[in-house]
Amino acid sequence: MWRFAFLCLFVLASAAAPALAHQEKLGGAEWVLAGQTGDRAAYLRFDGGRVGGLGGCNRFGGRYELVGDRLSFAPIMATRMACRPDIMRAEQAFFDMLARVKAMRLDGGRLELMDGAGTVLAKFDRRAVE
Repeated sequence: MWRFAFLCLFVLASAAAPALAHQEKLGGAEWVLAGQTGDRAAYLRFDGGRVGGLGGCNRFGGRYELVGDRLSFAPIMATRMACRPDIMRAEQAFFDMLARVKAMRLDGGRLELMDGAGTVLAKFDRRAVE
Protein backbone atom coordinates (compact mmCIF):
# COMPACT_ATOMS: atom_id res chain seq x y z
CA MET A 1 0.00 0.00 0.00
CA TRP A 2 2.74 2.47 0.90
CA ARG A 3 4.47 1.70 -2.42
CA PHE A 4 1.33 2.67 -4.29
CA ALA A 5 1.04 5.90 -2.31
CA PHE A 6 4.72 6.67 -2.95
CA LEU A 7 4.28 6.01 -6.66
CA CYS A 8 1.27 8.33 -6.81
CA LEU A 9 3.18 11.10 -5.03
CA PHE A 10 6.16 10.60 -7.34
CA VAL A 11 3.97 10.87 -10.46
CA LEU A 12 2.24 13.99 -9.14
CA ALA A 13 5.55 15.62 -8.21
CA SER A 14 7.03 14.78 -11.59
CA ALA A 15 4.08 16.33 -13.39
CA ALA A 16 4.17 19.47 -11.25
CA ALA A 17 7.94 20.01 -11.48
CA PRO A 18 7.98 21.64 -14.96
CA ALA A 19 5.21 24.07 -14.01
CA LEU A 20 6.96 24.99 -10.76
CA ALA A 21 10.23 25.50 -12.59
CA HIS A 22 8.51 27.74 -15.15
CA GLN A 23 6.74 29.71 -12.42
CA GLU A 24 10.07 30.35 -10.71
CA LYS A 25 11.62 31.45 -14.01
CA LEU A 26 8.65 33.66 -14.90
CA GLY A 27 8.66 35.47 -11.55
CA GLY A 28 11.04 38.17 -10.44
CA ALA A 29 11.13 39.90 -13.81
CA GLU A 30 9.15 41.93 -16.26
CA TRP A 31 8.63 40.34 -19.67
CA VAL A 32 8.75 43.15 -22.22
CA LEU A 33 7.08 42.70 -25.59
CA ALA A 34 9.95 42.12 -28.02
CA GLY A 35 10.86 45.18 -30.05
CA GLN A 36 9.40 47.68 -27.58
CA THR A 37 11.42 50.05 -25.43
CA GLY A 38 10.80 52.95 -23.10
CA ASP A 39 8.49 53.49 -20.17
CA ARG A 40 5.32 52.73 -22.20
CA ALA A 41 6.52 49.35 -23.51
CA ALA A 42 3.95 46.59 -22.99
CA TYR A 43 5.07 44.03 -20.42
CA LEU A 44 3.91 41.14 -18.24
CA ARG A 45 4.85 40.44 -14.63
CA PHE A 46 4.03 37.06 -13.06
CA ASP A 47 3.70 36.57 -9.32
CA GLY A 48 2.08 33.62 -7.55
CA GLY A 49 -0.79 32.93 -9.92
CA ARG A 50 -1.32 36.60 -10.73
CA VAL A 51 -0.23 38.51 -13.79
CA GLY A 52 -0.04 42.25 -14.18
CA GLY A 53 1.70 44.80 -16.27
CA LEU A 54 1.20 47.50 -18.85
CA GLY A 55 -0.60 47.15 -22.14
CA GLY A 56 1.04 50.25 -23.59
CA CYS A 57 -1.38 52.76 -22.10
CA ASN A 58 -3.19 51.08 -19.21
CA ARG A 59 -2.05 48.97 -16.31
CA PHE A 60 -3.75 45.60 -16.06
CA GLY A 61 -4.05 42.61 -13.76
CA GLY A 62 -5.62 39.21 -13.53
CA ARG A 63 -4.91 35.56 -12.89
CA TYR A 64 -3.05 32.99 -14.91
CA GLU A 65 -2.84 29.22 -14.81
CA LEU A 66 0.31 27.33 -15.74
CA VAL A 67 0.35 23.53 -16.04
CA GLY A 68 3.54 22.28 -17.66
CA ASP A 69 3.86 24.42 -20.77
CA ARG A 70 0.12 25.10 -20.95
CA LEU A 71 -0.64 28.69 -20.01
CA SER A 72 -3.92 30.56 -19.89
CA PHE A 73 -5.03 33.92 -18.59
CA ALA A 74 -8.28 34.59 -16.76
CA PRO A 75 -10.16 37.70 -17.83
CA ILE A 76 -7.83 40.67 -17.58
CA MET A 77 -8.95 43.87 -15.90
CA ALA A 78 -7.35 47.16 -16.92
CA THR A 79 -7.49 50.81 -15.99
CA ARG A 80 -9.37 53.04 -18.43
CA MET A 81 -6.94 55.80 -19.32
CA ALA A 82 -7.09 57.21 -22.84
CA CYS A 83 -4.05 57.48 -25.07
CA ARG A 84 -3.50 58.26 -28.74
CA PRO A 85 -5.69 56.12 -31.02
CA ASP A 86 -2.72 54.16 -32.43
CA ILE A 87 -1.58 53.25 -28.91
CA MET A 88 -5.12 52.23 -27.94
CA ARG A 89 -5.39 49.96 -31.02
CA ALA A 90 -2.04 48.33 -30.22
CA GLU A 91 -3.08 47.83 -26.61
CA GLN A 92 -6.38 46.22 -27.60
CA ALA A 93 -4.47 43.87 -29.91
CA PHE A 94 -2.17 43.03 -26.97
CA PHE A 95 -5.13 42.19 -24.70
CA ASP A 96 -6.83 40.18 -27.48
CA MET A 97 -3.59 38.20 -27.92
CA LEU A 98 -3.47 37.39 -24.19
CA ALA A 99 -7.00 35.97 -24.42
CA ARG A 100 -5.84 33.55 -27.17
CA VAL A 101 -2.80 32.20 -25.31
CA LYS A 102 -2.85 28.44 -24.65
CA ALA A 103 0.86 27.62 -24.23
CA MET A 104 4.28 29.09 -23.54
CA ARG A 105 7.91 28.34 -24.17
CA LEU A 106 10.88 29.64 -22.20
CA ASP A 107 14.28 29.82 -23.80
CA GLY A 108 16.75 31.64 -21.59
CA GLY A 109 15.68 35.27 -21.48
CA ARG A 110 12.96 34.83 -24.10
CA LEU A 111 9.30 33.98 -23.43
CA GLU A 112 7.07 32.94 -26.32
CA LEU A 113 3.30 32.82 -25.99
CA MET A 114 1.45 30.49 -28.35
CA ASP A 115 -2.08 29.62 -29.36
CA GLY A 116 -3.58 26.13 -29.24
CA ALA A 117 -2.03 25.19 -32.61
CA GLY A 118 1.46 26.12 -31.43
CA THR A 119 1.66 29.33 -33.45
CA VAL A 120 3.75 31.97 -31.70
CA LEU A 121 1.52 34.94 -30.89
CA ALA A 122 4.12 37.13 -29.18
CA LYS A 123 7.69 37.12 -27.91
CA PHE A 124 8.88 38.79 -24.74
CA ASP A 125 12.34 39.60 -23.43
CA ARG A 126 13.24 39.29 -19.75
CA ARG A 127 13.95 42.56 -17.94
CA ALA A 128 15.19 42.40 -14.36
CA VAL A 129 12.99 44.18 -11.82
CA GLU A 130 14.81 46.97 -10.04
